[in-house]
Amino acid sequence: MSEFEENFTTWQPPDGEHSAAPLDAADKLWVAGKLLGVMAAESFNWLLHSSSYGLINTVGQDTFIIDAIGLPAWGWLENVTVSTLINGVLGLAAVGTPVFLFGMLLERHREMFGSPRAFFSGALAKIITGLLLTLYLFVIVTEFAALYLRVQAETATSPIPSLSGHSPEFWPMLLMSIALILVNAAMGMATAHIVRASRRALGRAKS
Repeated sequence: MSEFEENFTTWQPPDGEHSAAPLDAADKLWVAGKLLGVMAAESFNWLLHSSSYGLINTVGQDTFIIDAIGLPAWGWLENVTVSTLINGVLGLAAVGTPVFLFGMLLERHREMFGSPRAFFSGALAKIITGLLLTLYLFVIVTEFAALYLRVQAETATSPIPSLSGHSPEFWPMLLMSIALILVNAAMGMATAHIVRASRRALGRAKS
C-alpha cells in the first residue's frame, strides 16, 4: 500500500472550527419541507395503489371490520370493510417495500458492490437479501396483476353498438401500467435517498 493510500484510508473528518457547520433555520425548514413533500407523494402513491387493488380485489367488501371483530360502532371505523383493510395493506406493501429495499441498498451499497463475495459469504446476508427480493417480486407481480386485470376490464368490447367496433387499445394501456410500476420503483429510490440524506443532515445539526 502506498503512502497516499494509507493516508487516504486513515483520514478522519476534522474537528473543531473546520468541522461541518450545523444547519441554520432555513436549511432545517428546507429539509423538513422535502420530507413532508416526499411523504405526501408516497401517501398519494399508497392511495393510488390501494384504490387499484380495491377495483380488482373485492374479497370482504360486504363485511365490516367491527362486525368481524365484534367491536361496537365507533366513528369512521364502522365504515371500514375487510376489503378496504386488505387492499390498504397491499397498497402499503407496494409503496413501502421499494422504499425499504432501496434504503437498505443505499446503506450497504459499499459493502455489497465493493466486495460482493465477502458480503454474501454469510448465510444471514443471503437469507435477508433473498427474502427482500422475493417480497419485491411479489409486489411487482401483484401490481402487474391488478393493473393488467383493470386494463383488460376497461378495454373490453363496448356493449354500445355504435362503439363496439372501436379498437380497445389494450397494449398502450398495458405499457402505461408497466410505466406506473417503474415510477413506483423510482419513487421508492428517491424517497429512500431523501430520507437518508435528511436523517444525516438532522443528525449533523444535533451534533
